Amino acid sequence: MRHALPLAALLALASSLAACGDDDGGSVDPSPDAGAPADDAGAERDPDFVASCTYVNGFSGSEDCKEYRGPGWSPEGAARDCERVFLGEAGAFVEGEACAFEEEVGRCVVGTPGQPRGYVLVSSGDPTNCGAAQSACETFAGGTFEPAPICASCEPGEETGQPFIPMFVDCRDPIEGEPAGAGPDGQVCTPTIISGSTEPGRRYTDYADCSVVLTQRPYYAEDAGVEMDPEDPRLDDAEYMAEVDWLKEQAEASACACCHTASDTPEGAAIWDTEAGPLWVDTISDEALAMLAGFTDSAAFGFLPAEENNGFDRSETGLPTTDVPRLRAFAERELARRELSVEEARELEPFAPFFRELIEFEPEACPEGTGVDADGQLRWTGGGARYVHVLEADAQAPGTPPNWDLPEGTLWAISVPPDVGAMGCGMAYGELPEGAVQRVPAEGAPPALESGEQYFLYVQRDIVQPITRCLFTAP
Repeated sequence: MRHALPLAALLALASSLAACGDDDGGSVDPSPDAGAPADDAGAERDPDFVASCTYVNGFSGSEDCKEYRGPGWSPEGAARDCERVFLGEAGAFVEGEACAFEEEVGRCVVGTPGQPRGYVLVSSGDPTNCGAAQSACETFAGGTFEPAPICASCEPGEETGQPFIPMFVDCRDPIEGEPAGAGPDGQVCTPTIISGSTEPGRRYTDYADCSVVLTQRPYYAEDAGVEMDPEDPRLDDAEYMAEVDWLKEQAEASACACCHTASDTPEGAAIWDTEAGPLWVDTISDEALAMLAGFTDSAAFGFLPAEENNGFDRSETGLPTTDVPRLRAFAERELARRELSVEEARELEPFAPFFRELIEFEPEACPEGTGVDADGQLRWTGGGARYVHVLEADAQAPGTPPNWDLPEGTLWAISVPPDVGAMGCGMAYGELPEGAVQRVPAEGAPPALESGEQYFLYVQRDIVQPITRCLFTAP
């Protein structure tokens, strides 16, 4: 029995940052209904077909437009796609008109326009939207971003939304009725990060602030659409139900609860929900189950060593757990019930592969005017930045905290705290802008750049939102 992959999860990935945590697997394919319906699949298509679907991006708040063009689309297929263009919400569909905004920041070309499932996303706004549009396109939709001329600037402009809040350890007294914690003076100390967990047997949301965690992954509510059978024989299987309850306890001890335990979320669970009933595991899709058990890769999401995460390990599994073999044994049993082998589960599409793609990115030469100029000033495009790295040319690209964001070969890394505005370019290499903090090196000046040598410039609008990634030659 296969569990259908919810379209909303894929749309969220293609249109903004990854949805919070570990919702579902699958590659980004925002147009599963593309083209003609089955009854006209062999019909001749109009090579000059064009249509547009305008909608409000629920994450950025800006107006976006999806453009359908060429014989890869039929009027029926394009209209059907527009009915669920963003998180299941409909846009305004117009046949015969291309996307057009008075203020356009760029176009994202996904696939090959004119071919099946190829399309263009057009983003509106001012220069402050350039970085977000570029990141959404290149990192999450897998497209090629074509910036408008207004995006050539690196001025930060006015920021909207809450920046990523870096991890910190939150130590609190145990709630009434619970035993003393393992922290100083009997406190319970919990890493406030999406991959973090509180002490076993406790609820994460009692000991950490989900509003902080939700800055680290965008959240959206989406019902799994699964109906529970009150006569399900599993309800009478004491051993099975004990494992389901243990899995629930593990999940609710982790930051996953911020998105996947309905009562702890702003507007409801993001697809799978630990409070969906005794058989809540039915809300977990096959792809998500494979990822949670570590049968598909999610290590690039980031993880803490178990000894720094209250004994919970996420280096091998998607769900932080105190018992990797037990989690995998349950997942294997559950997959078998769904008529899937572990080998088949390993072949399922991994969730949010762009996290892995971020750290495996291979930079190319910077365009003219980007990098370090003749005056020693750093230059980039795409607007303001909260994170700037200069690395050795062959260094791995930075990824997600807490263990992928400062790769070996980082020569200089600076950032601004969440309560400080983004940086504009123009500072000298090694010069700390006002309000910024230096992360690498921990003390003192970075090593001097050698004239004629190549270096890797990696600039992020915010965590996992790169706007400039290229190799420059030191003057």
